[in-house]
Amino acid sequence: MSTGQTANPVLILGGGIHGAAVARELALNGIPIVLVDSNDLATGATSKSSRLIHGGLRYLEYGDVSLVRESLVERRRLLELAPHLVQPLRLTVPSNAQWSGLVRSGLGFFKLARTRLGRWLISRSERRAPRGYWLIRIGLWIYDLLSWGDRLPKSSGFHAVEGSEPIPAINRSRYRWTCEYSDAQMQYPERCVIELLMEANEAAKKNQKSIQIIPYAKIEWQGSKVRITAGQLDTDFFQPEIVINVSGAWGDLTLNGIDAGTTPLFAGTKGSHLVTRHPVLKQRLRKQGVYAETGDRRLAFVLPFADGILIGTTDERWTGRPEEAVASDEEIVYLLQVVKDVFGIELQRSDVESHYSGVRPLPRTTDASSAAISRDHSIAEHRLHGVTVMTLVGGKLTTFRSVAEQIANRVFRRLNVPRTTSTVDRVLIGSCNFPKDLDEQQRHWDRWTRDYQSTTDEIHFLWPLYGMRTGEILRTVATERADTVSDTPITRRVVEWVIENEWVTTLDDLIERRLMLVFSPNLTTGTLRDLAQSFITKGRLEESEIEATIDETKKRLSHHYGRTLP
Repeated sequence: MSTGQTANPVLILGGGIHGAAVARELALNGIPIVLVDSNDLATGATSKSSRLIHGGLRYLEYGDVSLVRESLVERRRLLELAPHLVQPLRLTVPSNAQWSGLVRSGLGFFKLARTRLGRWLISRSERRAPRGYWLIRIGLWIYDLLSWGDRLPKSSGFHAVEGSEPIPAINRSRYRWTCEYSDAQMQYPERCVIELLMEANEAAKKNQKSIQIIPYAKIEWQGSKVRITAGQLDTDFFQPEIVINVSGAWGDLTLNGIDAGTTPLFAGTKGSHLVTRHPVLKQRLRKQGVYAETGDRRLAFVLPFADGILIGTTDERWTGRPEEAVASDEEIVYLLQVVKDVFGIELQRSDVESHYSGVRPLPRTTDASSAAISRDHSIAEHRLHGVTVMTLVGGKLTTFRSVAEQIANRVFRRLNVPRTTSTVDRVLIGSCNFPKDLDEQQRHWDRWTRDYQSTTDEIHFLWPLYGMRTGEILRTVATERADTVSDTPITRRVVEWVIENEWVTTLDDLIERRLMLVFSPNLTTGTLRDLAQSFITKGRLEESEIEATIDETKKRLSHHYGRTLP
């Protein structure tokens, strides 16, 4: 064990939200780190999530009160510390019954559902009972109590009578009661990953500690020593001080790479989502979200998402490799039926602009129901070839900071070093000096447009991705030519800055996880061609490779996102 200082780095396996948050915790506290991912940063559950920052209302049905409380505390923190990425969201929960579901959910809350008596009561009366209005109201009263200290509006109830209409405008022939409550949304968790790693990078330089962030890495183990290759990089074998496995649904595969005899820890489920811009659905949603029970007693949602709508999610057992998960025809039909049931609108397949699917890193369990598997997390520790390996099992987007804090505290104890910097009240870099109101925000936009030869459209595009860093980026590239990328408001000079500074390796990285153009309705082949030219300018691509690169990106967009570009 080290005493006070360590020359060897901590090796972080996984570049998703938890890997990035752990890197930030350690770098801020002067620990040298190497973070690697076998793919790009944020390619797993981070970029395939439901994009909600929430306490987990349905977790109360399984008595996970501590998880809900932790999540609500972190929700409040993110609203305060990352307002450029996280915004409040009001959600509606519709119901077609009043008292139904109380017995089943009460047994679940008090953890009696798996007892002999509990199973008998459920089978006798409420095996398929829908969640009634009063069950939802009781759950929301508990939710309000657990969220004390935040400034969000509390829950409310609504009974549809003649001449009244709930907001959003749901199907009144199906639902007579609705409840409303507050949660939050992070539209682009991919951008949060990059910000966390940016801060880790800056902190390491300030503390004069080494840091390497290596996507698309290949790892070779030789006992407790590791060798990393990626592109032109080829390290010597080195001994990591500690290994932190935060590779999500790839967790067992990662452990097998270190020691093939490791006991499996994960049993993931696949969740798929649809994106649409259906005008009638947008009008009925009215910029709020809906969280509704489906015919098979699952809970699905319909949410505002940028200038579109996000519909999700499914919960299917998954045994294949996580990167192979795509939305199936059955899942798409299922989610379209959710919209029909909740809003009375029959969407067609042609109304689906894109879809995506990911695998949740859930713990291996004997639960027959995927919904019943806890969304809480645990940290498993092994000694493999003489080195300590910490593996994160489970974890949610909402609690990424607190989970990373817990992992980092274990590292500090192992290394016998004190924590010198806390992230509890640390603002993310894109929210430093964030505007207090829209007028102040507009003043910043006007000044950047004037001083850095940008446009309102470009700033409007960059703002949800970068927040206050938008001005810093535009200032850095202000003296360069401001040619615009086809069918976008972004300039080539900004694209080239992103390629140079945000660990971009491929065209897919840029579209899917940096500029978020994968969800732009205006994405075209011309956009891809201009972006590819920026790779050439930065020496990352040869002219002769452009057509093959564009073809591969279009194939990936078609297969994984259901998008065919004009």
